[in-house]
Amino acid sequence: MRFLEKKQILASVAQISDTMVWVCGAPDAGKPRNGRNSSKSKRPEIDSIGRQLSQLEDEAMGLWNWLQKLFRNSPTRRHVRSEEKPLNALVLFLTEPRRIDSTTIAEIATDTLGTQFRDDDSGDQENFVTGASPSFVVKHGEAYFLINVFPRPYMDNPEVAANNIPELRLRKVIKEHTAWLSVDLLGEFRERDLPHHYRIIGKLIAALADDDCLAIFAPATGQIAVFDSETCEKLQGKNPLDVFSSSGHPPVVPVSGDDPRLKAAVSRARRTWSQFESAFEERRADQNFAVKARIGNDDDFEFMWLTVTGIENGIIYGKLDNDPVELTSVRCGDRVRVPVRELNDWLYTDGEHMQGGFTIEVLRKIQDEMQNESF
Repeated sequence: MRFLEKKQILASVAQISDTMVWVCGAPDAGKPRNGRNSSKSKRPEIDSIGRQLSQLEDEAMGLWNWLQKLFRNSPTRRHVRSEEKPLNALVLFLTEPRRIDSTTIAEIATDTLGTQFRDDDSGDQENFVTGASPSFVVKHGEAYFLINVFPRPYMDNPEVAANNIPELRLRKVIKEHTAWLSVDLLGEFRERDLPHHYRIIGKLIAALADDDCLAIFAPATGQIAVFDSETCEKLQGKNPLDVFSSSGHPPVVPVSGDDPRLKAAVSRARRTWSQFESAFEERRADQNFAVKARIGNDDDFEFMWLTVTGIENGIIYGKLDNDPVELTSVRCGDRVRVPVRELNDWLYTDGEHMQGGFTIEVLRKIQDEMQNESF
């Protein structure tokens, strides 16, 4: 887990600057080094940064709590020791390791935050980046941030961790990621300033994101979301954590077709199909209509949601609302058509209310049961 990297982080930051020598507890901390005066006003307090770095271990130790609460779209119990504060950070799960240096990070910070950053900590600078892979310190005004870029999975055994996740899309992300990148808030801060600091973290992590991103994780709340084309825009908004409350990816859970609750929900959707058809014929511009149906062939298929664009002669026409988990023949946005007999569920919006969606609550309950059985 991530605490295995702690020694590497400490070794790296020890080379960064006088600040990080303080963190490592050097006996001469505070004395001038290399002709520079390590002024107290320039650096955060020793203990506060040391405690923050020690939370890397707490974050990893709480990974199983995160997995247990993974799919509840609300803040979870803080997965650090009760006497500690949560690690305020955002983490990207990557398909492959990144190579990055302090100069590149300084350029990204300059372009993203609208103020000049230098890639060294000499002189009395308001904003600078310093360090070497895998860890860098970014000073922005009075705040300090730690950027980690590690060429290995976020946990010791991704296969084992993934098998404890009932949601198939997130299970795949955990299995496939091979590296991670994070932006962490360092040191003490006023509670009222936390939203501002998260906006800085959000902007930096969005600027560091690329096509290799699979998912984004918030250690302080235990929330995780699949990374998609809208993630960066949300991260740069007023509250970056909103990225976890408006996921465009419906959960995909392996469920037996013989489950009586699911069979009853599907039966009800088919029995009331005429209600959907009537509403669709009289649809308004502000309404959305969708169905869930079987997509694929006899041996390789998934039940997926599609936005309905037409219904004619027992055929439903529409566009896929999300990417499949395993199917390679289709992707989000593809136009498809399915027979009504393949219908699994339907829903439409009516003002602020939703009609239909009979399988959604059933699948949520099954998902929770599977989650509890895993632990």
